[in-house]
Amino acid sequence: MLEEQLRALRLPKSLQNEIDDLVRALNAAEEPEAIEREGAMQVAFILGLEKAKALRPADIEALYMMFDDAVQARLRSASHHP
Repeated sequence: MLEEQLRALRLPKSLQNEIDDLVRALNAAEEPEAIEREGAMQVAFILGLEKAKALRPADIEALYMMFDDAVQARLRSASHHP
């Protein structure tokens, strides 16, 4: 789901590999602490894009929401698998 949402944003190719890496790392994280750590890295990455004015504000906001939703979903999933 996250991957489809990201593709719909049509982000510059120069950012796509880095974002793909963030998605892969989040998907690979299994423990809640690791998932939260990945979420923090995502926020830091997006904040860097925002400060650099690398994307439109609407795209930045969409990235924050998409990644937050994905992190929350992973945390819910991890809590159901002891």
